[in-house]
Amino acid sequence: MEINAIQAVLIIILAGIRAADMYSTQLFPFMHALMCWLVGIILGDAYTGLVVGGTIQLMSMGAAGLGGSSAPDYGMAGMTATVLAIATGNGDISVGLTVGVAVAMLYVQLDVIFKIYNSWVFKTIRSFCEKENYPAMLRSFFLSHIYLFLQGALPMAIVIFFGQTAVEAILAIMPAWFTQGLSVAAGILPVTGFAMLLTFMPLKKSWPFAIIGYVAAAYLGLTVLPIALLAGMIAVEYFKLHTQGLSAAPSVAGDAAQISGGELEDE
Repeated sequence: MEINAIQAVLIIILAGIRAADMYSTQLFPFMHALMCWLVGIILGDAYTGLVVGGTIQLMSMGAAGLGGSSAPDYGMAGMTATVLAIATGNGDISVGLTVGVAVAMLYVQLDVIFKIYNSWVFKTIRSFCEKENYPAMLRSFFLSHIYLFLQGALPMAIVIFFGQTAVEAILAIMPAWFTQGLSVAAGILPVTGFAMLLTFMPLKKSWPFAIIGYVAAAYLGLTVLPIALLAGMIAVEYFKLHTQGLSAAPSVAGDAAQISGGELEDE
């Protein structure tokens, strides 16, 4: 499909707002499925937006920039993948996801530049504060927001205005074995996200629950919702048993003290 001017402007503005939101208001910094769905609505294909967004959401689980490190921007990857998947109109999201992940990796460099730029903004704000020029200090805060908006809007504008023709030309010359490989890679990437997430979880203490979830999904064929409900019930009962055990220990100690005290009085 062809993206018209209104759709392009709305998507570019949405990409800029999302990028600025990550470091400011944080209303939806990690709601990639929501942003992809909004892009799909703008382009008239909300279903593809949800499919791409859900896949990107799985891929991003466990991926975070700890400390001052920079992580790939999977939100930008999802929005880019949604635009490419709908614009090409072939119904295959694999190429869009692969290009989107590549954009997310390149986006890391923009984030590094932002952090260098933001150190200058901080010095500017501090200088105004030392001079007690508070109106200028408050205005200086928006220097970071302007950069962040452009950091999200400009890559999306390049993808919309220049990426579609290039992607269609690449798709036309891609052999079948290569596109099938992209489909396999797109299926593996969410598993990588889960593997990264497991490294941050106390798996050594809770490995029986991980095995139960694996059996429920792989052998019983349960979907995410029933497994999540079962896991929630197990967590509630586990918490009750744990808290009851902690509350029972002091009472047992108190009863033992009373018994020993009574025996001393009898003597």
